[in-house]
Amino acid sequence: MPPSEATLSLLGSEVALPRIDRALQEIWSADEAKTRASLINFAIYSEDPDGIASNNEHLARITSDHSCRALLITCVPDSSPQRARAWINALCRPYQGKQVVCSEQISFLLEGGGSAQVQNVVFGHLDSDLPLFIWWQGALTRNFEERLYSRIHTLIVDSSAWKNPQDELAGLLAARNAAAFDVRDLSWTRSHFLRTALASAFQDAKALEHLPQLSLVEITHAPGQRCSALLLAGWISQRLGTALDEAVAGLVFRKQDGSTIRFLLNESSSACALSRLRLSAPCLELIVRREGGSAYVHTSVVCEGHSHEEMLPADVVSDAELISEQLGRAGGNTHFRAALPLLGRMLGR
Repeated sequence: MPPSEATLSLLGSEVALPRIDRALQEIWSADEAKTRASLINFAIYSEDPDGIASNNEHLARITSDHSCRALLITCVPDSSPQRARAWINALCRPYQGKQVVCSEQISFLLEGGGSAQVQNVVFGHLDSDLPLFIWWQGALTRNFEERLYSRIHTLIVDSSAWKNPQDELAGLLAARNAAAFDVRDLSWTRSHFLRTALASAFQDAKALEHLPQLSLVEITHAPGQRCSALLLAGWISQRLGTALDEAVAGLVFRKQDGSTIRFLLNESSSACALSRLRLSAPCLELIVRREGGSAYVHTSVVCEGHSHEEMLPADVVSDAELISEQLGRAGGNTHFRAALPLLGRMLGR
């Protein structure tokens, strides 16, 4: 179903595509108190018209922290007849109590849009030579092709939204190898609080002493968040220097001494993607858990008759906050890049 005009009105003032640049200039000439700021080009690409309102809210949240040329591209490839519409808006926030700093937002609805139209929209409305970050929502469809991804600096995906993760990941890795863009995955970012808490728990000297005897890891994830759990499992296995044993069923990793660690993934309803992590060894039990949408993570270490507990602040939960966090990080993530190929080998197990 096409979006309603009431929904589209949230995007700002509708303009004809040839008048976009002139209309943006008129915004700034009409109000000298506003200052345009842009450090990157940031685009949200979606093929779900029902997501227009929420994506518009995402951009408002993201630009409150990061000044950018913001593009909201909603493409409906199977729609007929072919039609393109555009809206402009200024997303403004106070700066040092005196100035008002604004990001430009340009929104597009491409009905019947194909890859060439998407490319023309993106390339024709980038801000100078600033890097291009794209949050590609859902599957990497036929509109994700070489001429587009060769211009991307950073691609942000959410593997939890993929219907065929193995095929999607294979296509993503092939594109990345061809064009060498940076990849970020919200499924990986969602595990940050567990990874941080786990590292903190092993500041306990006794727990660290028994880490080589680790034999079982259990990860509890919300429905649809298996990729987040697999990426966490891959990170743990790599930090321990183990290798996936593909000769046996399930997720079994072999240590250098020949012993194994079994990973079990459990699905459970939860307000957060990953709610519990349990590591077991003969004389060690370590649990990291987050209750619902709590702002804290609880860690518990029981080892050789003594126990240690700690409360740590949890990470953000919303997609917009996760994206904002990604944009605030300089450079890529070497641990994620190392875990990504392993994810493909784990997905079918």
